[in-house]
Amino acid sequence: MTTPLVYSTLFAVLLAQAIKFVRESIQHRQILWSRFFEPGGMPSSHTALVVSLFTGVALRQGIYSDLFAATAAIGAVVIFDAMGIRRSAGEHARTINWILVFLRIRRGEDVPLKERLGHSPPEVLAGAVLGFLVAWAAGM
Repeated sequence: MTTPLVYSTLFAVLLAQAIKFVRESIQHRQILWSRFFEPGGMPSSHTALVVSLFTGVALRQGIYSDLFAATAAIGAVVIFDAMGIRRSAGEHARTINWILVFLRIRRGEDVPLKERLGHSPPEVLAGAVLGFLVAWAAGM
């Protein structure tokens, strides 16, 4: 049986992706369906998911529960990964793509490496606020 916590967490991630899709489609003046499924951008859907999860657990179980400690720890790892490791990987991809273009080196079928992987601090903050608000509004 699925709990309301699962629904609110899924809603948070889908809402974050929808916001990203609408925002960037308006910005580029064309429908960008791929943005609904890609990582990176404003707001961070990964952060919205984990913050919604551990906020819901905090509201249901309390902040002194073992489950809250576990979800908060996992959330911290996901957020650190989004801002640190994945963001660095995206910056590396951008540099490698630039070098390949500059040196006129062809790579496979000329498909550049994905550069949108991680998040900036404002993108993570927006995802955190969104995740918190979704869990709070769901009345966990």
